[in-house]
Amino acid sequence: MSKSAQFIDYFLSHREVTKELAAKIDPEHYTYKPTPTSMEAQKLVNHIIETTYTFVRLANKQDPEKLFDEIDSTELSEKVNTYTEATVKLLSSLSDDNFEQVIDVSQIVGKRIPASQLLNMAMDHEINHKGNLFVYLREIGHTDLPMYVKV
Repeated sequence: MSKSAQFIDYFLSHREVTKELAAKIDPEHYTYKPTPTSMEAQKLVNHIIETTYTFVRLANKQDPEKLFDEIDSTELSEKVNTYTEATVKLLSSLSDDNFEQVIDVSQIVGKRIPASQLLNMAMDHEINHKGNLFVYLREIGHTDLPMYVKV
């Protein structure tokens, strides 16, 4: 199995849970935040999916871009699906050799790192914020939540 296929499996094992969590956030709870300094629920989901997509674009030696404007009113679940498909497409285009290419992310993390390390950072970031989403959903009142990963 290629590195790309392995990483896609790993990515989707977590993203599928992120998708489930985002689908539980009703529009009336988009602005919910557990503390005054927290991100709003909708902004947190957007941050997760946009950051992972950005890191995967950088691993593909492409400039960052957003798929939706800040004021776009597209439903959150649809945004997650769109970003997930676009991220998988980019990951699919990586060869095994691409995983070893050094990417200049000095503007973000202060150094040049292999694409594989950048992709792992993207996943660590997503997993961290997915944990935040679990807290948000419990505070909103949801008790039927998925496992943290799909196997």
